[in-house]
Amino acid sequence: MNEQHFAHKQYHVLVVDDEELNVRFLSTYLSRKGYTVSTAQTGQQALNQIKEKMPDVVLLDVMMPEMDGFEVCRRLREDPATHMLPVIMVTALSSVEDEVRALDSGADDFLPKPINNLELLARLRSLLRIKSLHDQLKDSKNELEGKNKKLVELQGLRDSLTQMIVHDLKNPLTGIMGCSELLMMTKENLSEKQIAIVKKIDESATTILNMISDMLDISRMEENKLILHKQFFNITEILQANVEEFRIMMQKNSITAEIDSNGSLPLVEADKDMINRVIANLLHNAVKHSHPEGRIILTARHDPVSNKIMISIQDFGEGIPEEYHEKIFEKFSQADLKKYGLKTDRGLGLAFCKLAIEAHGGQIHVESRLHQGSKFIFDIPA
Repeated sequence: MNEQHFAHKQYHVLVVDDEELNVRFLSTYLSRKGYTVSTAQTGQQALNQIKEKMPDVVLLDVMMPEMDGFEVCRRLREDPATHMLPVIMVTALSSVEDEVRALDSGADDFLPKPINNLELLARLRSLLRIKSLHDQLKDSKNELEGKNKKLVELQGLRDSLTQMIVHDLKNPLTGIMGCSELLMMTKENLSEKQIAIVKKIDESATTILNMISDMLDISRMEENKLILHKQFFNITEILQANVEEFRIMMQKNSITAEIDSNGSLPLVEADKDMINRVIANLLHNAVKHSHPEGRIILTARHDPVSNKIMISIQDFGEGIPEEYHEKIFEKFSQADLKKYGLKTDRGLGLAFCKLAIEAHGGQIHVESRLHQGSKFIFDIPA
């Protein structure tokens, strides 16, 4: 930081001294060096001027009548508005005790009389450099606080929007699903093509309804507002039920699924519905990414050391590049992954799985290599 920079910035120096000759000399010299200079000849006058217009630095004489420099400095440090204002004490006193007293009163630096011009400029530059960094930090803090406030407002808006979307979409979707069920009850009056269309409508409505539920639960979990309804249940039964649920979908492409639970497992204490949805999401992805005539392996193991149930769902499809192993668990990650030709979940399923498992105190990750398939692994307390 050079003198031209200071001149350009027009730093404001307040010179406080009861001797007019000293005031005139410092004012003239600093003005020539590019500083804006104001002056005061008493301590009280200095405090009044600082209150009206804050300088960048104060050159403060110690020996003044009525209120000396030590007292002025002490008052500046007691006021939250001026406690960080740089102060250089200027005095003819030269003992170590006087220097210590100056620093104890809150002075940032100490300059003996007679003043050496080069030393004066060097000390001013040093203090102003520190002040500049402090001001930048303060501005950044204020900017960050403003952004945080805006973020809180946007978060509230997002939550309201989420609730509105869930409410406004869930009711008509339920109606669509109800109508499709009624049509299927009279399917003897429908052609095969019409039956296929009704089934497609019901499947699509169910998929959208599941996405809406995921979106609502993700919002709740992110705010720690979701209540887990824990109960004891058999995890193998949940795996079997999901395999049956997706059997028709698998048969369309001759995909087989096998469950390996390695004998009896201890009961799991968790939110049964939520864990079921996690497994359904992962199995749906496995079916979707499997090759025709492929196979899927669902495994459940008990780790006696951690007393956790380890569950994995493995397919042998295209796999996921290593650099995306964490990104796929982010909300709406498919937008980025599709740029690279990667088939992905519809945007919320894996994000829901991650938050749901973490809400139970567990972890989820993927092991995958291109052209060799993917294995999603998660654990939950037994």
